[in-house]
Amino acid sequence: MATLTILLTGGCGGVSDKTYAELEQQRDDVLTWARELSAAASTTLATSPEDATEAYDGVDQKGLSDKYKSYKYDVQADFVTEQQDPLNALRDELEEFSPTFSGNSLRLSHGDLTAHFQTYPNAPGAVGLVVQGPPIEIDQEDMSDWDGFVVAEPVDLQ
Repeated sequence: MATLTILLTGGCGGVSDKTYAELEQQRDDVLTWARELSAAASTTLATSPEDATEAYDGVDQKGLSDKYKSYKYDVQADFVTEQQDPLNALRDELEEFSPTFSGNSLRLSHGDLTAHFQTYPNAPGAVGLVVQGPPIEIDQEDMSDWDGFVVAEPVDLQ
């Protein structure tokens, strides 16, 4: 319903309805995959996600200014587990997403979406999850005027 509303009311300023529809679709796609990964992590790590948030984060800055010219939607969450080797356990569970290790991170891809689970050396048992879409070009002023814009708001992953 939200997508229909945005399409009918139009974008802010010079931003097209197509761009807002693309932002909404990215949010839906990221949320769907984040919920799938969260469910798999909850089962594999025997714990529930904590502190799950959603946001549209600025990616590319305009020159040397502090203003952004593109944004991507992401979901972040933490898992606290007693699993001895959580990234290896997750890799085995999530083979369909071609997982690869990079340092203390397990990276996954699903179409144009990316995700990674990360462990923290100074926080034993803590595993972070980030799921995100690719940058979408939109001016910062137009983005902040959009009623679908969220920054670090709680999100339900269950």
